[in-house]
Order: sequence, then C-alpha cells, then structure tokens
Amino acid sequence: MTPLQHGWKAGTRAAGLALLLAAAPATADDPAAGKAKLGIEYELENGARNAWHSRSVTLVPGLRLDNRWIHMVEVQFEGAHEHENDTGERSIERKLGLRLRHDLALTDQTRVVLRGLVGHAWQGDEKYVYYYLEPSYRHAIGPVELMLGYRYHRAIDAGKDHDLHKLRLGPSFELSDHSEIELRWARSWNMHTGAHVSDAYIVEGTWRF
Repeated sequence: MTPLQHGWKAGTRAAGLALLLAAAPATADDPAAGKAKLGIEYELENGARNAWHSRSVTLVPGLRLDNRWIHMVEVQFEGAHEHENDTGERSIERKLGLRLRHDLALTDQTRVVLRGLVGHAWQGDEKYVYYYLEPSYRHAIGPVELMLGYRYHRAIDAGKDHDLHKLRLGPSFELSDHSEIELRWARSWNMHTGAHVSDAYIVEGTWRF
C-alpha cells in the first residue's frame, strides 16, 4: 500500500467515524439544529524572515446538528497562491477537508470549542492527506467573543515540514443574529525542530440561514 493510499484509508475511517457519531441520539433539542451557515475566509501568511508569502481564500459551508457529540459539520474548500520572495517562484495549493465541531459550555459567557479536520492537499506534484485537532477557549463580552486556541497539524503521507504547532487568537464580532466577523492572528512552529515557520492574519465572515 502506497503512503497516499494509507492516508486515504485513514481519512476514510475518520469520515466513517464522523457519520457514526452524527447518528448518535441527542441529549436535548437545539433550536439552531438543521440551520446552514457559510463562511468566507481570507488569509495572508508570511514566512519566517519574510522568505515567502501566501494569500488564500477558503469557503466553509456547514450544517448545525442536534447531536450529543457533533454540533457542526463543515466542508472546507481552500485555494492559495504562494510566492517565494527570493526566487520569485510561484505555486498554487488546493485543499479539501471535512471538519467536525463540538461546543462545551462552561458558563453563560465562556465555552470550550473542539474542532477536528481531515483533508487532502495538492501543491504542484505533491499530494498528501493531513489532519488537525484544535481545542480553543472562548469568552464573550457582549457582542464580542475572545478566542485563544491551539492547533495540532499533521500530514499523514508527506514531509515533516507540514507538521506544525499553531497558536491562534483574536476576537469575533456578532453583527446580527445571522452574521459575524472573525479576526485571527496565528503563529506556526515546526513540530520537529521548533523553528518559527510563519505568521498569518485572517478575516472570516460567517452568515447563518
């Protein structure tokens, strides 16, 4: 079995587990269950020592569930253009992923959000399966919610350059009952060497239907 086949097998198992969990009975009715959402995200990422930069756009449609384990299922479609500042070389990266989310309320103002994603990436001749796990702490102050999160990012069948620790933080602003905007700053380190990889600046708008 090739590394790519092994990665797809692992991703298929994760997707199967997600569907199994989604079928579990709910503990309480969620008034938002069954409602769809659409997120549109723009990210500017700068490599360490300004060695490269990348601009990406991501579409994130999702569905809210009334389920004890999984509160939201999302699909991510991402396209990025990367530019090497020294050589001028350019490349295009595409990603497709399935993300699951669980919300754990601590108080009326604070909660912990657990997110996990399995996806596939294409960049030039390189193709690989990846996943990440992301716990985050969120505290609301009126219409503003502050977020501090950590992302554990691993590539299943690619080089170690894709294995990252990520710190993510920033505010979200509730614009209405159906829309919000998120501002995020993220810093990445290589999981194996500890070297600083990049800083990213992210804006995401979300609409709920």
